[in-house]
Amino acid sequence: MLNDGPMLKQHRTSITYTAAGILGGYLIFHPYAMAVYFASHMHEKGEIHLHWRELVSRALQAFDPMMLAMSIPFIVFGGVIGLLVGKVLERARRLNAEKLEREKQKVALDTLKNLMVTLSHYLLNANMIIGGQVRRCRKATSDKNIVSALVVIEEQGRKIDAVVGALRESTEVKVAGYTSDDKIQMIDISGEIEERLNPNPKSPHE
Repeated sequence: MLNDGPMLKQHRTSITYTAAGILGGYLIFHPYAMAVYFASHMHEKGEIHLHWRELVSRALQAFDPMMLAMSIPFIVFGGVIGLLVGKVLERARRLNAEKLEREKQKVALDTLKNLMVTLSHYLLNANMIIGGQVRRCRKATSDKNIVSALVVIEEQGRKIDAVVGALRESTEVKVAGYTSDDKIQMIDISGEIEERLNPNPKSPHE
C-alpha cells in the first residue's frame, strides 16, 4: 500500500500528458496540416498571392464535423506523442528524485561518521575504564549482590560498544519510530547491535 501514492501519481501524469497530446493533435496538428496542404497546393498552381486569412480559414475547416474522420489519425498521433513525453518526463523526475535521495543519504552518513568519531573517542575510552574497574571490583569481592550488579554493568558496557560500533560502520541511514505517533524517530540499528552482542547465535536445533 505504501507504493500506491507514487504509482497513482505516475498514472495520473501519463493520463494528463496523453490527454494534452490528444488535444494538441486535434487543435494544433490537424489545422496546421490543413493550412500547409492548402499553401503547398496553391504554390503548385502557380498562385503567388496568399493571404493569412485564407490560411486561417483553411485551418478552421479542420473542426468541421465532416473532417472528424481525418482528425482521428492526428488525435492518435498526438496522444502517442503526449504519452511518450509524459513517460520521459516522469522517468527524468524519478531519476532526479533518486539522485537527491542518494545525496541526502551521503550527507547523513558523513554527518553520522563525523559524530561517531567524537563519540567513539569519549564513550569507548570511558567504557574501557569502566570495564577495567568492574574486573577489579569482581576480584576484590565475593558478595553475590555486588557480583550480580557488576555483571549488569559489564553487559551494558558491551551494549555501548555494540551501539558505537554499529553506528560507526553504518553504510545507510535507516530510521524507526521512537514514539507511537512517529513524530520522533531514531536511527534503526537494532539488528546490527544484536549481531555484535551475539556474533554466533546457536541453531534452534542445537
